[in-house]
Amino acid sequence: MDQPGLILFITPPSAFTAYTGTKINAGVQHYPLLSYMYLSSYVKKFGFQTRVLDLGIEKNPWPLLAKVLRKMRPRVVAMTCTTPLFYEVRLIGMIAKAILGDSVTVVQGGIHVSALPEESLTETMCDAVIFDEGEITFHEICNGSPFENILGIAYRSDKNRRVVLSADEIINDIVNGKPLYEIEGVQDDPQGREIRRNLPRPLMSNQELDALPFADLDLYDIYRYKNPKLIARGYPMIQMETSRGCPFHCNFCSADDAYRVMSPARIVKEMEEFKRRGIKEIRIIDDQFATNMKRAKAIFELMLKKGLKIHMNLANGVRADRLSAELLKLGERAGLYQLGIGFESGDQVALDSMQKGLKDGVTTGFKCMEIIRKTGLETVGFFMFGAAGDTEESINRTIAYAKALRPDYAKVTISTPFPDTRLYADFKRQGLIKSKRWDLYNIHRAEDVYEHPNGLKPEMLRFYYNLFYSEYYLFNWPYVWRRFLKSVKKGTIFYDLWYGLKTFCPRLIPGDPRSSIHLKPIFLYHELKRKILGKNPSGQVSSDYVNK
Repeated sequence: MDQPGLILFITPPSAFTAYTGTKINAGVQHYPLLSYMYLSSYVKKFGFQTRVLDLGIEKNPWPLLAKVLRKMRPRVVAMTCTTPLFYEVRLIGMIAKAILGDSVTVVQGGIHVSALPEESLTETMCDAVIFDEGEITFHEICNGSPFENILGIAYRSDKNRRVVLSADEIINDIVNGKPLYEIEGVQDDPQGREIRRNLPRPLMSNQELDALPFADLDLYDIYRYKNPKLIARGYPMIQMETSRGCPFHCNFCSADDAYRVMSPARIVKEMEEFKRRGIKEIRIIDDQFATNMKRAKAIFELMLKKGLKIHMNLANGVRADRLSAELLKLGERAGLYQLGIGFESGDQVALDSMQKGLKDGVTTGFKCMEIIRKTGLETVGFFMFGAAGDTEESINRTIAYAKALRPDYAKVTISTPFPDTRLYADFKRQGLIKSKRWDLYNIHRAEDVYEHPNGLKPEMLRFYYNLFYSEYYLFNWPYVWRRFLKSVKKGTIFYDLWYGLKTFCPRLIPGDPRSSIHLKPIFLYHELKRKILGKNPSGQVSSDYVNK
């Protein structure tokens, strides 16, 4: 079944399970990748066919990958890559080249490969790395433009790399449990290596963002993505962005590109399309939805004017100093029910070391919660241990701070110097980076990948990570009582007990979408239709389709 011109997006197997077995085990989520949906809708304008293979929700993902590649024979394989997924992305590219040879172009994007393009172009079989926004650049690659003429990419101009293992040999190593980082298979002559990096592509303006086509809902079978009620009230749920970049410069984050926004009219029009297509919840993943509070208010006001109400969640969080009661009440009327707040730390020295730009962060956090309590919105408090300025004393202050703030849910992560951040650059300059085994870079698992400036050891961070959740959820009797009363009132007490078990017994009840049982009738209907027909009306490839 040769389909010249076919573009296949691939999601790595661990995309949704990297945090399984940690204290957010109950909140493990899975969803269609918004980046793929935007790239797909853009290239479809020019007549390209697109499909997606989500190995993150498929059983036996690696053998399935080989079957799909052999059957569909795509001309372009595209993947987004975060740091913990680097080895999986590397192996997917190797398998694609082993099966399809030079007839396939392997393209990588995402924050990890953007930070370390030379690594991807030597250790993997990637042909081109895309930096920053990908729509225009990706179209030019798919259109066959010479790499030297495409802005915003790095690429290999030589032909010295080759895969020395067969696809079956690679897959056998994986399924037999060989550590992914130990699987070799790329032969590359450094003497003839030629890596070229072109000039950057200018970021899109506000007007150009407005002109982008809507996210491609036809790419995915959206009914395959059923999240716990802890994550989403509406099903199916979809992610959405209303802006790109961030005007702030937290050193643990990579989102410091120029801040640009879509207009309220464009945003609401896309929301209306989502709702028309059956979407029941929108998860806004902007880095800074409320930075321009005037624009945020205008979005909610336009929704109300048009009679558009839909479950909404500001999942990525907003700054504690960028909220108002008026904004939140408007959002609540339009369907907003939950928002995350980046409190981060109860210690000003630790906050300053994160370079968040909050002068009096603790007081700001309390004022923020006062505003939110005037509404009926749920809050998720985000906290972090292990900032460069953290000490054991400051971590204890953060635990006490979280309990005093009283968000509905509290989540703590381990500060991790990802390669695309200034924190990594600072630690590297100080000689504090100890390991470049990228699968160990995980914000919910304190691994020995760096030496902390104040001597905090991984085992100490792990201890306080676990202590945080116990102190907040188990031994915090005012919280337990409030949660019990709310659960009874909402009729969610059995769900909450189940989520508690998943949180504190993660090894017994792993949060893996592949093993989840869903009884919602609409989910079962679409699952049955897939099994009977062996295909989807969407562009999503599944084992049912391949085995047909």
